[in-house]
Amino acid sequence: MPRIELTTDVRASPDAVFDACLDVGTHTESMGNSAERAVAGVTTGRLAAGDTVTWEARHFGLPWRMTVRITDYRRPHGFTDEQTSGPFRRWRHEHTFTRNPADRAATVMHDVIDFTAPMGPSVAWWPT
Repeated sequence: MPRIELTTDVRASPDAVFDACLDVGTHTESMGNSAERAVAGVTTGRLAAGDTVTWEARHFGLPWRMTVRITDYRRPHGFTDEQTSGPFRRWRHEHTFTRNPADRAATVMHDVIDFTAPMGPSVAWWPT
């Protein structure tokens, strides 16, 4: 199964980073190039355990729609969202947040995305 791992240092507390990552407006702003927007489920404010949100966007000139549910919620240490409907056979995105030991004013944000492409594991389709 394909996996993407990203690690980012953020100059904020784990609480602040956790809250920002679950904020629909913050997500929408960060995805400005694709005009991504929330169209169903929780469409404003902050997502919580069990919430769903449906995103619509354009990637590679094609319309894209995906619904995810918050399946794990461990404030402020992390959360997981998983696709319930959308372009992937499987999509699981785990977010973890830890205090940066080298800079106590910063947080290490670690994202792990496990997915199966629409045509199976050998076809890599990745929206940007």
